[in-house]
Amino acid sequence: MFGDDADIWVGRQYGPYSITELLGRGTVAHVYRAGLRDGSEVALKVLTPFAEARGEIRALFEQEFELMARIEHPNVLKVMQAGVIAGTHYIEIEPVEGETVWDRVQSQKTIGLSDAIAIIQQMCSALDQVHQRRIVHRDVKPSNIMLDEKHGRAVLFDFGLAHDLDGPRPPEGRVFGSPMFLAPEQALGNSVDGRTDLYGLGVTLYRLVVGAVPFYGERNELLHAHVKLSPPDPRDAGVADDLSEIVLRAMSKDPELRFQSGADFAAALATVETPPASVRKRGLLRRIAGPS
Repeated sequence: MFGDDADIWVGRQYGPYSITELLGRGTVAHVYRAGLRDGSEVALKVLTPFAEARGEIRALFEQEFELMARIEHPNVLKVMQAGVIAGTHYIEIEPVEGETVWDRVQSQKTIGLSDAIAIIQQMCSALDQVHQRRIVHRDVKPSNIMLDEKHGRAVLFDFGLAHDLDGPRPPEGRVFGSPMFLAPEQALGNSVDGRTDLYGLGVTLYRLVVGAVPFYGERNELLHAHVKLSPPDPRDAGVADDLSEIVLRAMSKDPELRFQSGADFAAALATVETPPASVRKRGLLRRIAGPS
């Protein structure tokens, strides 16, 4: 999947970790599979040399671990420890076998309606826990949701842009997040709260049920669209009225008109009629199970 021969860590010992495989590559960090001396396996998120040289990125990386360590939820990626080895920051995380929701839909594989709703409901539950811990993820999108094939669950990850509501205020006017999934208040550089994440989850649901994101374009075009333009009505793509209304409510420009919690969002989705189990196609996961 990735060119391991060009990577500086694969095949090497990194403190107590024997790094065996590159699982994911990013500008800020790479994710590796690694073995420990007791035979167990973990995943490691390691800063790239580019990121390690920048103090602001190092600080955000350290904050990412601190915020994720507050959260204990089956649909949020678990972190174990963090530190610095050989002058490079790392976070030890639970290994998850699977692919992201974005990878799944971009590979032309379909996600059935019942599975799509189950994934979003799990994210609603995860985000409720995140928000109870006074954290706003700020980057909820399909590429930050992993489909865990072994345990049949969806997992929220990458808290690199997360905001601690009890921490320092972010710089005024600065835009954090991915333009294709940004809430209007994010696009304007205004204050955010949990409802900001629910907007991003609404755009994610739109992508799953419509088959396309609501807005396309360059960065500034996307920011303008989220602030000023109404998304194309999902009904025009054949989405049922009840589900279309839920999607559009989640994507309301005014946070007061959105779902006010993940629980509210999930409860609305529970009322949507889906095909009976006997006529459903085989699901993308063996089971989709949120917390009991």
